[in-house]
Amino acid sequence: MTKAVALLVIAASIATAIPVQAGGLSSKLLLSSAWCTYSYNKITGYSNSSRLRFSADGTYSSGSRSEGYSSGPSGSIASQGDSGGDGRWKVVAGELYMSEGYGQLELVQTFVKNNSNGYPVIVGDGVEYSQCR
Repeated sequence: MTKAVALLVIAASIATAIPVQAGGLSSKLLLSSAWCTYSYNKITGYSNSSRLRFSADGTYSSGSRSEGYSSGPSGSIASQGDSGGDGRWKVVAGELYMSEGYGQLELVQTFVKNNSNGYPVIVGDGVEYSQCR
């Protein structure tokens, strides 16, 4: 056995002995609050907001709203749309898995960071979610 192979075997055995919290998520954090995101496009004037609520029974509910207003020589138009959904979730070794409805649970690429005030921000598939106020 070469030194490189021996080091890989040792590293693999250490990795299996020490649980790694890869995404840094915990069920406690997800259950601590509803989680919200908001975006605004200053060019088009349209905004989008979403809210996720995780429940201790392994289910979640979500709601979203899109709004916009534009005006021009032909007149003005305002629009609004609402949508919602639900599904299942679980955290395994710091990684979040979610499904729409009762579909198969799939990994959501997540990590946790803190905002400038020290509050947690969950980044899920590139979207930042803060605790709803």
